[in-house]
Amino acid sequence: MIEVKNTSKLVFELNALQIDYNKEKEDALIEFISKKYNVPKNRIEFNFVPLTVNDKGEKLLTWDDSWRAASETPSGIVQEVGTLTPDFLGSISTTLTWKNLSLHIATDMRFGGMTASYANLYGTQGGWLESSLKGREGHGGLSWTSQYAESNGITYHDGVIPQGVFKEGTIATFVDGTKNDVSGMSYAQLIKEGKLEPTHAGAYNINHSAWNSPWGSTIDDVWFHEVNYISLREISLSYRFAKEIAHKVGAQGLSVMLSARNLGYLYNSLPNNINPESGRGNDSREFRIRGFEPYTANYMMTINVDF
Repeated sequence: MIEVKNTSKLVFELNALQIDYNKEKEDALIEFISKKYNVPKNRIEFNFVPLTVNDKGEKLLTWDDSWRAASETPSGIVQEVGTLTPDFLGSISTTLTWKNLSLHIATDMRFGGMTASYANLYGTQGGWLESSLKGREGHGGLSWTSQYAESNGITYHDGVIPQGVFKEGTIATFVDGTKNDVSGMSYAQLIKEGKLEPTHAGAYNINHSAWNSPWGSTIDDVWFHEVNYISLREISLSYRFAKEIAHKVGAQGLSVMLSARNLGYLYNSLPNNINPESGRGNDSREFRIRGFEPYTANYMMTINVDF
């Protein structure tokens, strides 16, 4: 579909799933359109429209016939989905003193900026994390007794039904063993009619979160998330002994301090309580959390002697 807008540019809307996009093909398209419409190349602009919904706004679903599983269809194109730059970074600390006793508390905080947690991605896909429980038995999963020949009579309790209609060219094997074109049909309605069965939660998580085409690169809040946290960075308690006591050990002053650092988070927005400060490396441009990094706390006892 081509739409020429009343601007200083020719804007072409291209269905993202109808072309195998790359820079070489884009350049070739620009060359072709420049000659056809007799306009300078710098006036040509492409708007790649992600085909994830139909013209009615219904989500398009992909069907994996081998697993009898449905999942939302990813757009298939690279899109800008956020920034890694925080909106706010700050610290708050306070020290409370009473007689010779002193209590110091320090917090660090961050609000805004996105992170991609591979731990949450693979952990949800593999069923290791709390986020993978949704749709499983005891966690909202639907119960049904299968009518497919190879699983006839087996009752399951982990069904999910992604809402939407199947994209064009989708072939699904019905309960009766026949293969049918279900393009544009509602998955929920086909289940209601007894032609298909719910998707197993595990299969949904794998297909929804996998990298490989045609399923993968689906961005969702489980693994691509805004980072907001308030960390309890330090608590220290110190006591300064009276000078008389210090003088007994030949010192002018004597104090002892107990301190703990990185005790945890008062608030953490990341799913599964993933460590929000475990980004890989020390590059300020890094936005990925690529492993399960535990919280690391330090505990210290310090004796200060002034001579």
